[in-house]
Amino acid sequence: MADPTTLYLVRHGETDRPPTEDFDSAVLTEAGVLQVHDLATRWTLAIPDLVYCSPLPRSVETASVFAKVFRRPIKTVHGMEEWAATEKDVSQAVYRETERECWADFDYENDDGESLNRATQRIIHHLTEIARRHPGRPVMISGHAILFALFLGHLRGERATEASKDRIKFAHWAAVEHRSGWQVVRDFGP
Repeated sequence: MADPTTLYLVRHGETDRPPTEDFDSAVLTEAGVLQVHDLATRWTLAIPDLVYCSPLPRSVETASVFAKVFRRPIKTVHGMEEWAATEKDVSQAVYRETERECWADFDYENDDGESLNRATQRIIHHLTEIARRHPGRPVMISGHAILFALFLGHLRGERATEASKDRIKFAHWAAVEHRSGWQVVRDFGP
């Protein structure tokens, strides 16, 4: 039987949180860069063949640190951008309330017309395509808490929650394997 493809899912490091309308442009703080660098230099598992990332700066910066430490290339995947409850310029309190409404109704569509159900299907599609491109090999995905929570919830047959998203800390990682289907090998943790 062939070895499974292993995907290391790594949430980006700590960010400076700009106003909601500019959140796509958030970058890592100095502490965030150190978090990611520390994780990369302490990495004891198989070195991934490639580091994938979303095109958002915080994900690219995270992938760049790993790529430098591991001496591996980076590939940006459009479609792995973080899901947001709204793109409107609203206060964090209003944003959080809108996000809670979305968590309560997975079919509620945000400003871009994407519900959490659609975001789940989007991340499943992209991660499955990545796994198919690297049969039996390890790869790393630098990404975002909401998408990772949606993906792992789907794999477990559970509905992701705001609490499951909030448990995914900056610069933490999980591992999943893909052979004929998906299996969670390690959840996000300390």
